[in-house]
Amino acid sequence: MAFVPDRRFENLTEALEFILNRYALRLSDRLWLETGSGLLIQDEVPQYLFRGECGDFETTKASTHRPGTYTLRDGAQLSALDLQTLQVLIRDLARRFTKEDYSLDKRQAIGLLQHYGLPTFMVDFTGHLGYAFAFAAAGTSGVGRVAVVPTCALSATGRLVDLSNHSWTERPRRQAAYGVITTKELHDLKSEAARSQLNVSWYEFPVSDSDRSCLKGKSEKLVSLADDPSAGFLRFHITEYVEVRGKFSPELTAWLIERVPIAPRCYRVRGFEAKDVVVNHCEAEVLPAFDEAAEAEHSRRYWSSAHHECSRDRMKDWVWPPPQDSIVADPRTYHPSL
Repeated sequence: MAFVPDRRFENLTEALEFILNRYALRLSDRLWLETGSGLLIQDEVPQYLFRGECGDFETTKASTHRPGTYTLRDGAQLSALDLQTLQVLIRDLARRFTKEDYSLDKRQAIGLLQHYGLPTFMVDFTGHLGYAFAFAAAGTSGVGRVAVVPTCALSATGRLVDLSNHSWTERPRRQAAYGVITTKELHDLKSEAARSQLNVSWYEFPVSDSDRSCLKGKSEKLVSLADDPSAGFLRFHITEYVEVRGKFSPELTAWLIERVPIAPRCYRVRGFEAKDVVVNHCEAEVLPAFDEAAEAEHSRRYWSSAHHECSRDRMKDWVWPPPQDSIVADPRTYHPSL
């Protein structure tokens, strides 16, 4: 059965005013949320969460439940072996972010992977209605939709993950992000089951060129990489993974480069405490030059079995510890022109 929204509006402004007055102006709730370790903590969250979509999509599923997730831009699909390799990579990356230097719980680690391009079982929502509308106007479609879900329904079923104060990752904090966990039984948030059990409401409106122009700057800021100090984490740890486990197929390498942010792992050295170096992670903007296309090609050569280059070679002249107040980029993620 074709998807039908709960209500259609004549324009974006009318939809914004309705959802704002009906949902967004409500006071926050204090709910018990389950952490990745199973611990229940009380947290203050908005009464309602919002999701913006630009397009008349029939379904809203987490990326792990979408077959198109594993298709490259040229239409090629990952092989069964590549899919197995990818699952191992995702599992190991998630585990890496629970180690002592990051100390994330499992759900926070999955949230980091989610916001930087790898498939997970979460669907993104936000506690900020304006951000949802910015995303609803961020594409090329003339149709925008905003979903509204009460947080109490998600909390009661253990589906709610608060990423708005993520310990490490800039993007979900910037987006006031929450993750909604989906399952095989309840995997489509446009299904009658989800709309009934989770009380999800969908509102539709036309998106005009002036709407898109007005909200373009906001949506671009929400996903910007150049000023995001966390953007290079995945690329860096994938490179480390390859150094230990071996290279990927050319197809899986291409898929990763299409999805994972091509950004440097960069930081400023703030000081020293015994044997530890205290650093603040920095964004690509602090470097003299960062060529995304050239950097993507370096990662391709490090990760793909079609090339012989080894990222370890970039560490031969690495000096540690670096001087205080210096800005340092890991050589495997930053290749300035000589």
